[in-house]
Amino acid sequence: MQHTYTLRVLCCLIGFGALLTACSKEPVGPQGPDPAALINTAELRALFTGSTTAAPNGRKITGIVISDRTTGNINGQNIYLQQGTGKAGICVRFTASHAFNLGDSIDVEVSGQEISEYRGLLQVNNVPLSYASLVASGKSITPRSTTIADINTNYEAWESTLVQITGITSITGGSNGTWSGSVTINSGANSLIIFTSYFAGFAGVVYPSNPQRITGYLTPFNTTKQLALRAASDAN
Repeated sequence: MQHTYTLRVLCCLIGFGALLTACSKEPVGPQGPDPAALINTAELRALFTGSTTAAPNGRKITGIVISDRTTGNINGQNIYLQQGTGKAGICVRFTASHAFNLGDSIDVEVSGQEISEYRGLLQVNNVPLSYASLVASGKSITPRSTTIADINTNYEAWESTLVQITGITSITGGSNGTWSGSVTINSGANSLIIFTSYFAGFAGVVYPSNPQRITGYLTPFNTTKQLALRAASDAN
């Protein structure tokens, strides 16, 4: 009888220990820990107050790609994401060249990632490619319809977002009338630089003499306010 009682107690203790061990483990699968929570791009940008900092842990951003890697007017490791029409945008620099296309909707985990400025451009820097995932393709951002004067006034807030400029009175510069290098667009007393890389596929395209509208994303170079095109068709 004593032997039977001892065996029962031992079995109970083993079972209780197993239960405690199971409870100490986090469940896996759909009932596991919550994924990274969304942080608005505007909130992420606001974390930078003049010196390099880091994004909080457990956070991700979401956005639509407004840059076009295929035309060569951007470093292959960089991508410009705008959270939505009329919302904030930011440049993300990956640790390697990415394969995301214009119009892709993607999520990027930014947990603990560096937020810094490079030549005046706010960026999330050195993000592993594995931190980014494709959500959908074929999306679009409606560009903010604006003027050069309004861009110059709101440049920092609108940085890394898509704009469409109207009211252009003249266009000059570039290399022999092409987009290559710095082209200046004017509207009265106001002006803005459009910079196109010499490596861009459309760098040698002659720009229109009297464009009615120009679309692109705002990306500074040091203190110079600049616009970048995705393709020559952005000016018409």
